[in-house]
Amino acid sequence: MSTSATSHRAGDVFPPRARTILRRSLAVVAATLAAGLVTLLAVLLLPQAVRAAQPAAPFAEAPPPAGLFFKAGRDDALLEAPTLKSDVAVELNGQVARVKVRQRFHNPSDAWLEGVYVFPLPERSAVDRLVMTVGQRRIEGRILEKEAAEKVYREAAAQGRRASLLSSERPNVFVTSLANVGPGEEVVIEIEYQDQVAYDGGRFSYRFPMVVAPRYTPAPESAPLVKAPPGRAVPPARAQPIALRPSAAETAPTVGPRGRDLFGPVRRPEEGLANPVSLRVSLDAGLPLEQIASLYHPVSIEERAAGRWLITLADGSVPADRDFLLEWRPAVGAEPQATVFAEEIDGDSYLLVSLLPPQADEYEAGESEVGEDEQGAQPRDLIFVIDTSGSMHGRSIEQARQAVTLALDRLATGDRFNVIRFDSTTRSLFPGARPANRENLRRAKAYVRSLEAEGGTEMLPALARALDEAPLSGRLRQVVFLTDGAVGNEHDLFLTIAARLGEARLFTVGIGAAPNSYFMRKAAELGRGGFTYIGDPREVGERMSGLFRKLERPALTDLTVGWPEAVQSAVAFHPATLPDLYADQPVGFAARIEGVTLDRLEGALRLSARRGEAIWQRNVRLAAVTAVPGVAAIWARAKFADIQDGLHRGRDRAAVRKDAVAVALKHRLVTTYTSLVAVDEARSRPEGEPLDRTEVPRNLPHGMDYDKVFGAAEKTMPLRSLPAPFMREAAARGAGVGLPQTATPAEVLALSGLGFLLLGLVFLIAVGRIRQVGI
Repeated sequence: MSTSATSHRAGDVFPPRARTILRRSLAVVAATLAAGLVTLLAVLLLPQAVRAAQPAAPFAEAPPPAGLFFKAGRDDALLEAPTLKSDVAVELNGQVARVKVRQRFHNPSDAWLEGVYVFPLPERSAVDRLVMTVGQRRIEGRILEKEAAEKVYREAAAQGRRASLLSSERPNVFVTSLANVGPGEEVVIEIEYQDQVAYDGGRFSYRFPMVVAPRYTPAPESAPLVKAPPGRAVPPARAQPIALRPSAAETAPTVGPRGRDLFGPVRRPEEGLANPVSLRVSLDAGLPLEQIASLYHPVSIEERAAGRWLITLADGSVPADRDFLLEWRPAVGAEPQATVFAEEIDGDSYLLVSLLPPQADEYEAGESEVGEDEQGAQPRDLIFVIDTSGSMHGRSIEQARQAVTLALDRLATGDRFNVIRFDSTTRSLFPGARPANRENLRRAKAYVRSLEAEGGTEMLPALARALDEAPLSGRLRQVVFLTDGAVGNEHDLFLTIAARLGEARLFTVGIGAAPNSYFMRKAAELGRGGFTYIGDPREVGERMSGLFRKLERPALTDLTVGWPEAVQSAVAFHPATLPDLYADQPVGFAARIEGVTLDRLEGALRLSARRGEAIWQRNVRLAAVTAVPGVAAIWARAKFADIQDGLHRGRDRAAVRKDAVAVALKHRLVTTYTSLVAVDEARSRPEGEPLDRTEVPRNLPHGMDYDKVFGAAEKTMPLRSLPAPFMREAAARGAGVGLPQTATPAEVLALSGLGFLLLGLVFLIAVGRIRQVGI
């Protein structure tokens, strides 16, 4: 009786027709899920089957012998790859650095080789010398326009003569090509350059970069407009995420033993580290020191004489996988207020001038003069932009999270803020800047803590969004950009900054063991802000405190230099437009006084600046100069940079090239337009012997995750973006060149889309059946 009643009640809820439809619906759902499972297995297993059916990549069938090998063009023979060891000698004299880099290429194979190696140098380095040494012979390089130098090198290589080519792909990325290195032979390449010592926050520093990090290059169609329309500089950034749209070439798979980017191959972790570097620094600071420290490498420090120090690596040599950074702090009271280093060449005087900013009491005096004590500090909109791409995985994203959290704690009551993160897409915490109240700060800190690093480095949309929002009247907009700068489209980014900056200020924070210093410095210069580096989590507090001092203290603007009337018409100084001056940050420039020798310098130059309505001035006596070699090359490099900046401001490319080449050739500088080439007149490779070409792979920078950078399957990139030596090599072998993927794997995206399609299909079927039974 009770059973019958129960069955009757169930039938009331599910009448026979409904039960039939329900059974059919479940069958459809089961079939759909089965189809989804088959598709899932196909997505996961098909790529492996395809790879198995493809021609095996080098070393695919059996592991190679120990060491690094490459596949020769003749008979697919495996040849032991050339080894590279670099010895670096740095001479620091005051604020001028003279650096010699000796690259020792050794050919352990029985073949004749051409080797190519990509390496970094400081972005402001004035590279002016190349010497190739073979045995007892030393061949001096000569400067030519890049195309002419490549032609000379290629002809010498084809004729069997030893040749070396030093070229520049970026101001901080250089390529050494070396042809006809005989079996068992060693060839030494010597490179010399001049550079400047940095000063910030009461300490001097010198950074020697050791590795070029893999660079992400977006597809051309993913770049936003950079030209400003009438009225506002550009339209507001879109609210929805902006996704990467790769070209067909960039999504084609490639075979090969290791990942590549636009600068060549990168070693896999299982291959271990290579390219050892030894380094010694001779330091003559010219003043008593309180401290000398190497931040990322253990060193031995020895005092040779009063004020002269020798610093060497404690381990003798280290793998080239992170920047070397040396810092020294003057003794209390010994900080220089103004320095002038000078060099005389051919009757002209060259000066390198550096002046410290006003001290805290001078700022306070300026504040009282303009009445800001009564009015309060100028309210700000602070926009924090965080790179969360795959190259930031690990310690780098940890440093970025710490830095932004500290910055949020420093916001004042009247400030507004926003947080923007980017990888393959761009997203904002808020649609626009929000007040720095307790609830908004709580949400922001939780958002920052949740950030993870994965995906591509689509920097342009994030940069545009940060600069596009117009601040309210009377508010100062400051953008803080935290990234490792691992991108290859720097020029597009600089165009965007120049077009969209308006009255905003851009500050860059370089993150990681080998940040792209060229992007960091130039973006800050164009953004009228400052830059800093964080290479270790332990540095976050100190480095960000220095940045806060710049953000919180108003800048000195409208800087001008007044020269004595006797030399005024003969002076050319660079940068021609001096940047804004922030707390703890000196102003510096290089000048040439044509036709005036050092012994005829007299009078004083006057630096003037404005803060609000107050005027700040400082005089520097020209007679009190310190003679140091290398200043002329630094001036020439600064002039070249000024000329090239015209590209970011819309100047005609042909005019820029003409002026830049003239400076580079006159001062023997390696630039993006000129190269040094050295050729041995004697033939070394016997006629009929083939020449095999190989590239020396770079190390992956310390802390980077190979799989996060390159992805499970390497991508290829169009040949248009390659340096000339790689373009020829890739064209010859008929293959693409691997691109750091750093984006979410295609399999994951496919599975996500399939899952949502299945859910949608089930939902539609269920709704349709329910309507049929009228419930």
